[in-house]
Parts: sequence; C-alpha cells; structure tokens
Amino acid sequence: MSTVHPASSSPENVCEAQTRAAKEELRRALLKRRRSQSPELAAGRSIAAQERLLSSPCWKESQVLALYVGVRDEMATRLLLENAWSSGRDVWLPRVRTGGFGSMDFVRCTGYQDLAPGVFGLLEPRKELPALSASDPGFQPQLLLVPGLAFDRQGNRLGYGGGFYDRFLDALAAKGHYSMLGFCFSFQIVSQLPYTAWDRPVNGFCTEGELLWISH
Repeated sequence: MSTVHPASSSPENVCEAQTRAAKEELRRALLKRRRSQSPELAAGRSIAAQERLLSSPCWKESQVLALYVGVRDEMATRLLLENAWSSGRDVWLPRVRTGGFGSMDFVRCTGYQDLAPGVFGLLEPRKELPALSASDPGFQPQLLLVPGLAFDRQGNRLGYGGGFYDRFLDALAAKGHYSMLGFCFSFQIVSQLPYTAWDRPVNGFCTEGELLWISH
C-alpha cells in the first residue's frame, strides 16, 4: 500500500489544487468560446476595441507604449501598432527569453520589419535586437497592454498558464506604479476569477464594449 505524505492533503495544498483545476476549466471554456467566433465577428470586435482605446485619454497621453502582437484568435492589435508607429511613439514588444522558461523581456521596435517568428512560431522582436527586463531603469512604459484569457472587475487576470506576464508584471511593479491595461473581448470579462498570491493584477481592462479603470 502506498503512503500519502501528510503535507499532500493539507488544507493549503488542497485549496491550491482546487484553484489550479478551476483555472484550467475556465481556460478550456474560454479558449473554446474564443475560437468559436467567426473571423468576421472577431475582426469587428477587435476594431471596436482598438478604436475605443485609440480615442481614450490614456492612449492619447502616452508616448511610450508596451504593446503586443495579437495572434491567432486573440484580440487584434494591428491598428494600435500602426497608430503608435505612425505617430512616432516608442513601441516596446515582448520577446520570450531563450532558455528561461516563463521569462520574457521587451524590445523597442520601429515597425513590422523588426519582427520575425520566435520561439513558439509567433511574431516577436528579432533576436538580434537589444532587450530590456522589467527591472531595467530604461524600461519606463506609460501604458502597458496585457493579453489574457480572462479578467475580472477586481483586476485579476487569467493567463495562458506559462507565467510570462505574471513574472514580468511582478518585477515591473517593484519599480513603482504603471498603467497596466488588460485587452480582450467582452465575453472574457467574468465576475470573479480564481487566483493565487503570485497572480499579478492589472489596473483596468478594455474590450469592444467598455474601457474600465479599476485603479490608477
């Protein structure tokens, strides 16, 4: 008969396991719903969300932006990138750190010519371009756009499970306050998310239906 270690059934471990299971169930449900959108509907919603952000004070007042390249069935970001580049703003984009699981840096990019397929086959800054970590004093975005599978109205975020943004946002928060804005479809906003102490919240979110700041 196998012996169960007492710590494996402690209330803390049971709660942690339940939280992980709840997250995975929610991830599966939201990925399925996001993938079920028709390309036309997803494109229309993406345009509406980007236009909402483009018309907002937080966008108009920010000259240094940390964005991302929307991929697959994520909310698109092409309008944001093109507006930022055409208006001469500093645009920083994430790049997965080679050999560092769950870690990423940000790279200043001046256009799509600075991008190439990266570690996961997705567009990211070319490997020869210099990168900055969250703790680097040279990385000072006025607005950081954060992707996610879900956000709630308290600012909690559900990511994809790799911990890339949680680690980065944790290090960034140690430097001071930043405006970190979740970006997703309206159906990805839920009433309350399961979360743990190491999950990093955002200051607000933007969808095709609303832009809400929870904290500044």
